[in-house]
Amino acid sequence: QTLKALQVQMQRLQAENRSIKEENKTLHADKPKRKRRADTQHEFSVHEDTITIYARKYGMMVEMFPSSELLNKKRPASPTAFDSSERYVTAATEETAFLDELYRHFPELLHKVMESSFFSDLVLKSIPDTRANEIKKLCGVAGDIFGLPAKYFTNPQYDRASVPEIRQLLGVTSTSNVVYKTFPPVLFPKLIEDKSLKTVFGNWELLARILKASLRGVASLHQESSGGGAHTNSLKWSVHQTTPGSIAWAAVIVIFLLSPDTEFSSSGTGKKSNICYRNLFHLYKKVLITKWATKRIATIVTNINHYIFKAAKASAFNSAEQDDHADAINRALAALEMDSDSESDAELNN
Repeated sequence: QTLKALQVQMQRLQAENRSIKEENKTLHADKPKRKRRADTQHEFSVHEDTITIYARKYGMMVEMFPSSELLNKKRPASPTAFDSSERYVTAATEETAFLDELYRHFPELLHKVMESSFFSDLVLKSIPDTRANEIKKLCGVAGDIFGLPAKYFTNPQYDRASVPEIRQLLGVTSTSNVVYKTFPPVLFPKLIEDKSLKTVFGNWELLARILKASLRGVASLHQESSGGGAHTNSLKWSVHQTTPGSIAWAAVIVIFLLSPDTEFSSSGTGKKSNICYRNLFHLYKKVLITKWATKRIATIVTNINHYIFKAAKASAFNSAEQDDHADAINRALAALEMDSDSESDAELNN
């Protein structure tokens, strides 16, 4: 009986020993893999600061709501040019143009890490963080930007939906059954809507003020110097001109600031207003890119660029001269016809 018990115990010990040997083999085999993963993670992390800087700029100047599904895709061999009107012909051309713009924006030294989740996770975190920071700053000067009492924007609890002037800017005619327009009056000169969209973004001064405050600091709205020195986004990001993405960004921010929403949801849809800011951005950028070469949009872009970047360089450029310049541009815009601009709002949504 004792001998049998010893034999059973011996068999059990032998089995345990075999199991330990197998575990050691597995651990030994996994060790290089863990080392490779650690090396890869280190390779990614050394680029973290660079990715973050370019991602912040990307979110304001290029793409407000980048597709998480496309961020990790390879650069296509023959993409549709990102600034071409052909971009929006099909879903395939839009995808390759998105990737073309993405890879052109981020420097080549980052291209090798752009197919990693480390890259996409960092981009998708940096964009809303930066946007929230910009919105917070803009709320402090929105009263000056819109020519309305500051309390409408500095007090998160203020009922903006009840303010007649704000309803007029948004084109809201009812307080009970509120419907927000895709292209509200605030985007048109003198708040006069144009269903053909020939004059959309004609209220360029408002968009310019939003971008100037965000790119060159809120102090730049009240003084000729840039304000903030090297800490301004325009200097940190080396921005010297506007883009279709940045003007679309400013237009969306204008609508958000006027809306009853108190926070910019990461989903892109207003919690109170139910405005789909994601769709607005996409449509505004589409209009701007497809019309970028027209005389009217070219004039608007030139004037926005002058308002943001040029005034600070001319010491004798006073507010009266700036008003005269703006009036001259507005008169020119009123006289211009957008050649080959026959597309309607419905066509642009196709």
